[in-house]
Amino acid sequence: MLIIGTRLFVWGSELTTELMRCGACGNAAQFIRKKGMRFITLFFVIPTIPISGVMHIAECPQCKTRYKQN
Repeated sequence: MLIIGTRLFVWGSELTTELMRCGACGNAAQFIRKKGMRFITLFFVIPTIPISGVMHIAECPQCKTRYKQN
């Protein structure tokens, strides 16, 4: 029996140059800029097939909410 799913894997960590306000917690701070890619996974852990290109993500340093950037 194979159990498959999808998961976003992220890497990198640098601060943004401008202040941003989080829509979830209202915190105004420099967000953490990361890159990520979505994969089809086996057992929800092992990445096997990429299903998206590299995405740029901004993460709130307080509540860890992630926002997709262009």
